[in-house]
Amino acid sequence: MRLALKEVGAGKIVATLLISLVAISLLLAVGFRASTGFVDRLDRQREQQLVGNYIERQADASIAQLKVQLTWDDAFRAMGRGAPDAAWTDAYIGEYLWTNFGYERLYVVDSGGRVLRSWERGRPASDAGYAWVQAQVQRELARMGRNGTVFGAVARTRQLADTAWPLDAQGRPLTRWGHSLVRIGDRPAVLSVVSILPDDSYALLTRTPNHLVAVRMIDAVFLQRLGADLMLPGVSLAKDGARDGQHNSLPLISGDGRTVGWLEWHTVLRSAMVRDQIRPLFLAYLIFLIALLLGGANVIKMLRTAMHRLRLREAQALHEARHDEMTGLPNRTYFISRLEQELKALGRRKGRAVAVAFLDFDHFKFINDTLGHPAGDALVRQVADRARRQLPATDLIARLGGDEFVVLRRGAQGKGGISELGQDLMALFAAPFNIEGRTIDVTASCGISWAPEQGLTSEDLLRNADIALFRAKQRGRGRWRAFTREMEGAVRRRLLLELELRKALQANSLSLAYQPIVAAGDGRICGAEALLRWDHPELGALSPALFVPVAEQAGLMPLLGWWVIGRVFEQRRAWPDVDISINLSPLQLSARGFLDDLAVLVRELRVDPGGITFEVTEGVLMERGTGVFAVLEGLKAMGFGVALDDFGTGYSSLSYLRAFEFDRIKIDRSFVQNIENDLNAHAILKAIVALGQSLDTLTVAEGVETPLQSDLVRAAGCELIQGFLFHRPMSAVEFGALLAECAPAASAAPGAGVRRGRRVRAA
Repeated sequence: MRLALKEVGAGKIVATLLISLVAISLLLAVGFRASTGFVDRLDRQREQQLVGNYIERQADASIAQLKVQLTWDDAFRAMGRGAPDAAWTDAYIGEYLWTNFGYERLYVVDSGGRVLRSWERGRPASDAGYAWVQAQVQRELARMGRNGTVFGAVARTRQLADTAWPLDAQGRPLTRWGHSLVRIGDRPAVLSVVSILPDDSYALLTRTPNHLVAVRMIDAVFLQRLGADLMLPGVSLAKDGARDGQHNSLPLISGDGRTVGWLEWHTVLRSAMVRDQIRPLFLAYLIFLIALLLGGANVIKMLRTAMHRLRLREAQALHEARHDEMTGLPNRTYFISRLEQELKALGRRKGRAVAVAFLDFDHFKFINDTLGHPAGDALVRQVADRARRQLPATDLIARLGGDEFVVLRRGAQGKGGISELGQDLMALFAAPFNIEGRTIDVTASCGISWAPEQGLTSEDLLRNADIALFRAKQRGRGRWRAFTREMEGAVRRRLLLELELRKALQANSLSLAYQPIVAAGDGRICGAEALLRWDHPELGALSPALFVPVAEQAGLMPLLGWWVIGRVFEQRRAWPDVDISINLSPLQLSARGFLDDLAVLVRELRVDPGGITFEVTEGVLMERGTGVFAVLEGLKAMGFGVALDDFGTGYSSLSYLRAFEFDRIKIDRSFVQNIENDLNAHAILKAIVALGQSLDTLTVAEGVETPLQSDLVRAAGCELIQGFLFHRPMSAVEFGALLAECAPAASAAPGAGVRRGRRVRAA
């Protein structure tokens, strides 16, 4: 009886433990399902927000495109008031906006929404199609009439005959605009409405002007670009919301709250993949514990528990010794060990190949300096996570330290395999990263080498991949390069060139050339650009494009830059009435104490800053952030001029021109060289000049080499010209002689406003 009671008691204990175990397991399963469902909902909401933001950005971009074309005196005279000029608007509005931007339908309407002229796919068309959008256009016009949406900051208003029109701080009329989603037939579209305004002759605006209505269809091309930009597969139009759990969707809502269509795309549910991975572990967990309970052997339980803990500690210690703590990726030691194993296997198995890719971020120090080291660490972790998700599971990914990663891929050989590896690694940086609530675009450079062709040791492969990485950064970053034997020679030549450059700086054997800048009106010399020259006794004349990158990589750029500035300050004493331009490198602008050191040099050499202009490029402004603008403001405060060089070839962001008042805009030579045969280049040139005029900034056309180019840049309105047609770069002595020869003409010609680089407006 007592034994039976003991067995019953033991049975109750076992039953209680089993019931508890089942209850805990059910709670874990329910909690796991709820958490994965919550993650899926967050992912769907994030995708919907991305798609909605993308469509909104496309609409905003459309407004910006149209504003540039419609804020134009010629456009205002041709269609801004009354009946449009048919020939002019057909060419510059209907055909141009369809050909260049893909606006399928265009309408010129008056302030009440009445159609004055219509185009469809670039050709004049009837007004019948306007009925689809008329109601929405009239709603947008009513809102615009209340200054609901205005391009720019409203400083005040000017009373016209029928409305109070918003103006900016300089008195320029601001563009009214509006946009909405609409439905045309059975297809959704993006509708944009933009007012037509003069850009210089503001007196032309006496009453509410006409407006341009642009319709861009949400078609297959639009959806394909959306899917590619957001990395969403299978984006398409749908009649209603998502049909099943494998799809996600977003309704397209018009300005009046109507649903004009649905977008649908395939969504990948992470919860399904997680459940597939967890299910075997969960079943094993149940079986193990049930067997442990049924055995009833307390000693075995203790031993198994002790052994389990010991294995966990050993595995953790081994993992920590072989993996990077921040990312969880293998470290250098583990990677080299695996690489050597693969290289040994190559000797036993013919026909195999191993590729090693060396990868690091571009401008990672800038990210750390501007966003902080925690943001840099977060970026490293996100790249590691993205590599785990996107690269094949057979690849070995390791972090060597900082922003340096290496990837080992078996079987990659020949041009096709190496190219695929390079493209896979570049694809990791195709989408922006979200760092502490900020969306930033990051690029990386990559070098690839492979065995057995390029080495049979880990040292050889890593060194060769590092050399290829260096070449990728030389070629502009954001790209990959495969190692070649010629690269070894190039590295040796670069080191030799670096050594010779150090000797040249010590021996003061560099020199400056000056290329004159002339006035477009009469050809008189208004200034010159200082150009660095190096005539090597054995290598001959070396181009700055060859040795300046070497100086930047070797840390010689600050010394070289100060040499140029000091030499210009000294030589300019002989030409007090001529403005000299000096190119500033990114490293000089970001150097600590640059303004203080420059002020000391100005005092020591007794330099007049009013005759010197520093030139910076758009890329410098993009890469170096807001700190650059503080330096530029400091230069202006000291009396120096500041010019924006190579405008049109970089990021060409109007925000730079709003953020800082440049004295000059230098139009890149690529537009001038194509201006004779390329109408687009001519139109871009005119637009840049018009932009400079609107900002009261002088424009300089570089690279003018033929009389026709000179005539065209003059006709476009450029005030200053630089090029071989007028003068080639010359030594300081030759430049001084040229100035002396031209002295009578220069003294007779009016020069006010040119030396300082700003246009002088009539009172």
